[in-house]
Amino acid sequence: MSYDGPSLQMPRLTPAIKHLMLLNAAVFVSNILLWGRLSEPSASGGGFWFAFSWSNSLEGFGLGVLRLVTYQFTHAFRDPMHFLMNMLVLYFMGTIAEPKLGYRGAWKLYLAGGAVGGLLYLVVAALGGYQDVPLVGASGACYAFLVYAALRFPMAMVWGILPLWILAAVLVFVGLYATMIELVDGYAQGVAHSAHVGGALLGFVAFKRSWFIDWADHANVQRPSLLKGLLQGVQKKRAEARERDAHHKQLQLDEILDKVKREGLGALSAAERRFLEQMSKQARKGD
Repeated sequence: MSYDGPSLQMPRLTPAIKHLMLLNAAVFVSNILLWGRLSEPSASGGGFWFAFSWSNSLEGFGLGVLRLVTYQFTHAFRDPMHFLMNMLVLYFMGTIAEPKLGYRGAWKLYLAGGAVGGLLYLVVAALGGYQDVPLVGASGACYAFLVYAALRFPMAMVWGILPLWILAAVLVFVGLYATMIELVDGYAQGVAHSAHVGGALLGFVAFKRSWFIDWADHANVQRPSLLKGLLQGVQKKRAEARERDAHHKQLQLDEILDKVKREGLGALSAAERRFLEQMSKQARKGD
């Protein structure tokens, strides 16, 4: 069997994915010790400390918006399979994506995928009238890695059975369809499919636009700073413009010289004579 990419058996754990998984595990254990207060309401009131929703994001003089980050590392207290499945996806897909992204790039994709997933969830939830239902889980970030990995190695075989691009396409389609159902019938399944779709969209754009790649980690290529990159871009455009201008002038000079050869100097117009004199002066300066 031939395929473009690694077979998804037991890939070697990469540094950023290892740290992301450890952080998710630490938050999950903390949530157990706190009897679910990070992800669920407490009997005495409050709770949802790390969960993200519209009302939660407005708490604490705006500091509640940090829940857009904390929710990505928090999983449902009463559903350990939610945590385990997300960690499996992060392990398999993240270890495919990180070699291209680099360490910091993998962190950026995780956080950005989760953020876009959370914001899309908020939009869909507001349209469906359940914007205050708290959101937890790394699913949005995991879908970003899923799509990124599928674009990088579309023909990688999942346990030797299914090409990765088919698995990703099916899961994204399910997410889109379920999101449509949520818009029509409301939020009833306890799964934020719109967050999955948001993460998948971010993963697709990030791969196509080469976002988040840590060039210092990637093949030892140092990417210039923003200011230096802009300056190099301007210099490149100027050089291209000079090259086009020189090519155009050379073509014009060739036409005039051909005319002189055919008809003599007397056949030249005043403008052609001036152009010929200018080119002659430039040639002398170059000498």
